[in-house]
Amino acid sequence: MAGRLSGKVALVTGAASGIGLASAVLFAREGAKVAVADISSPDKTSQAIRSAGGESIPIKANVTSASEVEAMVDSTVDRFGRLDVLFCCAGRVSFGNVVSLSEEEWDGVLDTNLKSMFLCAKFAIPRMVEHGGGSVINMSSVSGLVAGVDEAAYDASKAGIILLTKATALDFGPAGVRVNCICPSSTDTPFLRNYANLTPDPQKFLDETAKQNAALKRLIKPEEVAQMALYLASDESSAVTGSAMVIDAGYTAL
Repeated sequence: MAGRLSGKVALVTGAASGIGLASAVLFAREGAKVAVADISSPDKTSQAIRSAGGESIPIKANVTSASEVEAMVDSTVDRFGRLDVLFCCAGRVSFGNVVSLSEEEWDGVLDTNLKSMFLCAKFAIPRMVEHGGGSVINMSSVSGLVAGVDEAAYDASKAGIILLTKATALDFGPAGVRVNCICPSSTDTPFLRNYANLTPDPQKFLDETAKQNAALKRLIKPEEVAQMALYLASDESSAVTGSAMVIDAGYTAL
């Protein structure tokens, strides 16, 4: 079904790797013009899109900064003339409970995971409304639905994203803006593999993590999450808003 995003302009944060990268490339393949943003350089993602014949610009931005988020949105609209899709993929994790976590770690996770969603929506939604509406997609997690050990800040941030998504959907539905979030379980990203490499037996860690996805007993692929994002970005999901879409290979089925 090529061209599912033809004529649309998308902005993807956290686009330098993992789910953000996979989604940006897929959006472009389906006809969107894509601005790719990341605190690290997203040049490789943008170049991959352009090399395949798509249109893309790279934007280096810290999504916890209001001024940088505003500039990121403005750069997208200045280059492509409009904004139809916002996919917020930037994220961070610090492990620990409410006693062991430092205040700095808590603030860092909540700022990157939750405050960034507020800031991106704050500046993107008015630009969407200018052209009749759009689709905002936030990256939550099954950790926003089911708590884990030593994940206090991460779980709180991901649960907050779900309710922020629902509230924003109610507030801006009348203006034509749909707002949804995606809740993946463990996904085979560079972040997960880098963390595995810090453990005594990386392959054992990955195998045990995969088993937590109880029904399929495998890790999710970034491209599989990207397909769900594509659905939410496209007009095929025109009646879908305020939803937390789970893609977890059975993690929450137990």
